[in-house]
Amino acid sequence: MKKIALIGGGIIGQFTAYYLSQSGHAVTIIDDSPEMPPASAGNCGLITPSHIFPLNSWSTIWQGIKWLGKENAPLSLKPQFNQAFISWFLSFAKHSGNSSINKAAKIRHELLQLSFALYKEFFNSEINNSEWKTDGLLFASRTPRGMGGMKHEVEQLKKYGLKSRLLLKQELLEMEPMINQKAIGGAIFNTDGWLNPTQLLADIRDVNSKNGVGFVKANVLNFIADKRVIKSLNLPEQSFEADEYILCAGAKSIYFLNALGINLNMIPGKGYNLTANIPLPNQPKRPIVMVEKMVVFTPWETGFRLGSTMEFSGFNLSLNEKRLNALRDAASNYLNIDLKDVKFTPWAGWRPMTSNSLPMIQRTPKFKNLIIATGHGMLGLSMAPATGKIVSELISAP
Repeated sequence: MKKIALIGGGIIGQFTAYYLSQSGHAVTIIDDSPEMPPASAGNCGLITPSHIFPLNSWSTIWQGIKWLGKENAPLSLKPQFNQAFISWFLSFAKHSGNSSINKAAKIRHELLQLSFALYKEFFNSEINNSEWKTDGLLFASRTPRGMGGMKHEVEQLKKYGLKSRLLLKQELLEMEPMINQKAIGGAIFNTDGWLNPTQLLADIRDVNSKNGVGFVKANVLNFIADKRVIKSLNLPEQSFEADEYILCAGAKSIYFLNALGINLNMIPGKGYNLTANIPLPNQPKRPIVMVEKMVVFTPWETGFRLGSTMEFSGFNLSLNEKRLNALRDAASNYLNIDLKDVKFTPWAGWRPMTSNSLPMIQRTPKFKNLIIATGHGMLGLSMAPATGKIVSELISAP
């Protein structure tokens, strides 16, 4: 049995603690519990085995350039004249060729498949209060170009054995009458599911607590290291010693690793959402992706959420009203819903975006007893169980 300090109490950290505790290790999670919920709780709750293709592509770069200066655009690339952003952008471009895309898709596919299977195991053996459903994810498109993109993706997913199909307008509207008549068609990705991420976090925290996982609410000020070994963590009112240290603090991992002289080539990508705590009358039964606007509607028994955007603007959590309004506008244009009197809670959070769209789950070469588990981009929720399982195996390996 090893004593383990785990920095980061989001969904990656919680599933890592879950599998480590099952293996008999003594785990303590250290997290500052910020007022603004982390990306683990602020995402749209989609579990997407279909999301195998990386953000990297020349079309993504070109689209980002075209949308420069448009504050309500789904993708906002704000040039930052610092070494970290320039290095990340150049590496992103380097990994936008077909060989890099195919390599990333293969690895992402394997991680997503493992995670989906582990989610099923977790909900069968532990607790299921998070509205876990596997009825598939709907896409609604209003333009021929959007449908062309859907057709291409459906064809590519078939190569990986992932079930999806295009939907003509009539079939789409029959499947979900709340979609507006202006839609010309869409698709269903049958492999995907969804849940309520806030409830999932609460559930797994309870499970971990019952399994003996400790929790310390504190900021990690710095790591105390000697040669190639982490000796302890410096907290505001104490030091914390362990045999192994695991860093899974999302985008904030950048701060800690930079202080240790480790460059991840990762930057924060800000996402936004609006959450309503009361469901709409006759609200859609499945999550709906509004293709051209890249906005997601996710329904829950307790309400619904609108989420979207990828804003590269550094470590900035300010709420851009134009982006929030774009979420409302998209939902009103694609769905037969009235949001005029709906009370929303706005949110913004950072996703840890690597330059090759692959997470980093590995021991660091600089320190023998430090493991990093971050860089999941928009797939932290989807890849959390697989990440936790892999980290547990790294720790338990002789």
